[in-house]
Amino acid sequence: MQLIIDLGNSQIKYFVFNDDKVKLFVAIRFDQWENSLNKIRMDFPLIKNCIISDVNRIITKDLENALSDLSVIFCSSKLRLPFKTLYKPRSQLGSDRIALLSACALEYPNQNILVIDLGSCITYDILDMKGIHHGGAISPGYHMRYKAMHVFSGQLPSLAPKNDFTLLGTATKTSMHVGVSHGIKAEIIGLICQYEEKFDFLTTILTGGDAKRLPKPLKNSIFAHSNFLAKGLNYLLTSNID
Repeated sequence: MQLIIDLGNSQIKYFVFNDDKVKLFVAIRFDQWENSLNKIRMDFPLIKNCIISDVNRIITKDLENALSDLSVIFCSSKLRLPFKTLYKPRSQLGSDRIALLSACALEYPNQNILVIDLGSCITYDILDMKGIHHGGAISPGYHMRYKAMHVFSGQLPSLAPKNDFTLLGTATKTSMHVGVSHGIKAEIIGLICQYEEKFDFLTTILTGGDAKRLPKPLKNSIFAHSNFLAKGLNYLLTSNID
């Protein structure tokens, strides 16, 4: 059995895999990480290996100490990857993007893929049919856009994301909701169209916690299952444990 740990900016996700099947999934706040991990270890004593995708770095050392009896690797560009990347420097390619690209290579081989991850930031990555990662883009996500409007203005309120795909806001709050919802939708559609001009028969994969905020259906797109990133991490763990 293998333990997959995805440390994001707002929560931690634990997965237990047996071969390629998910036996457990838990999403928790950072202040619950230790109790949750101890329970998982008790419930699944056959766990031998672990991979960590860490974009937060808040509890990295504590986590390493807690897992000192396991074979642990960190998701990074130093691993053997199922794709080649043109990203420079290679070391700056984030672990979450590496995991998603690995999942794309595993699930959609020999295809041109655009994977879009909607989290704290929105990341775009192109993987071509030859397994070459061409890079992509990074832009602010939903929460970041709302926070920026509030922090960098004197009057705009602090709001939580709310889907609003009407065209005209009739008050400050609704105008902000429309601006964020339509802004992100237009950005995604615009970039998809531009990438489609460069890469034939492009398949778009949408994933991340905020993907559900997008209108469905979005042209030529596939909403990935919730375990998509974790499957990429599990694949990397299996491929890199000696």
